[in-house]
Amino acid sequence: MTEEREPFLFQRYPGLRGKIPWMALGRFPTPVERMERLEEKLSCDRLYVKRDDLSGETYGGNKVRKLEFSIADAMARNRDPVITIGAVGSNHVLATTLYAKKAGLSTVGVFIPQPVQNYLWTNILCNCNQGCQIEYVKSELGVAARIARIYLGKWARSRRPYLLWAGGSSTLGVIGYVEGALEIASQVETGILPPPEFIFVPVGSAGTFAGLILGMKLAGMESTVVGVSVYNKKFAGERVTAWMARRSLRFLRRRDPSIPALKISHQEIVMLHDYLGPGYAHFTKKGVEAIKLARELEELKLEGTYTGKAMAGFIDFMSRPERKKSPALFINTYNSVPLDPLLESCPGPEILPAPVREYFSREIAPVEG
Repeated sequence: MTEEREPFLFQRYPGLRGKIPWMALGRFPTPVERMERLEEKLSCDRLYVKRDDLSGETYGGNKVRKLEFSIADAMARNRDPVITIGAVGSNHVLATTLYAKKAGLSTVGVFIPQPVQNYLWTNILCNCNQGCQIEYVKSELGVAARIARIYLGKWARSRRPYLLWAGGSSTLGVIGYVEGALEIASQVETGILPPPEFIFVPVGSAGTFAGLILGMKLAGMESTVVGVSVYNKKFAGERVTAWMARRSLRFLRRRDPSIPALKISHQEIVMLHDYLGPGYAHFTKKGVEAIKLARELEELKLEGTYTGKAMAGFIDFMSRPERKKSPALFINTYNSVPLDPLLESCPGPEILPAPVREYFSREIAPVEG
């Protein structure tokens, strides 16, 4: 798939080799860059960005790390297609479609409603044009029944489907960002950046956040991982994050008992809940302003559902006088690879099922706040 490399996780814990499925799909390690112009703007020292937006040649973002483990698991189990879930404009479903296809697997995307944004149109068209089977449900309440119907239907036709939860935040998906945290630790060890006091990341399905928290503990680093909530905290808050991290730790320790039995409590988890706005995929004024500032000062490509809100939280948090001297790392989890090649020869919205096609006639949701 890509150049030969071994995950930092296996290097640190050799007992995991051969016991956890993994395949190279992305381009890692991703670079770290200093944000000097943003430092000057905020009167801060040592602000960095980790460019996970460059994690793949075809498609970047945080999902690639997760899929290196999840798709390998599907392959090891001889499962096909991959059934996964997301909002209509889901970056996760698109990443799954592309990297499953790269591995020779097909994808079924079960999509739920969301506010209309420009990226939604591009993502859903790319999904369909790249072979994703589009399944739309009008409410989250209908997701379980639709998945069950698809799953059983595939089995009835002698297929062996693989279910991957929203955001790729399965146990193996979380381990993808344990690997990401160990990569950061390696970059600190080699002097690419100082030990960050704070690491910022958006929190949707919480898998990336949980993996970073667990990975930092395994690396022996004292960095505080700060999650900026972009989804309902009932489903992806502190308690859920801690549970996901503990579940993944148990999974790892069953395969290599040399891994320490760490304690992870929801009370130690740091999340910012004031940047969500009215809800998921509702762009906010602060988020849009942060996107513009990051683009103008650092030429970063962010968006309004995840990374714009996370950057708004990052800016406010690091602007506090007591934190201005603290080294901090912002993880850009968005994809910055152009999607035009994925739409070549695409006839347009007419290829989409009627309920999804209707999104192309709706107005973009207003910026809130």
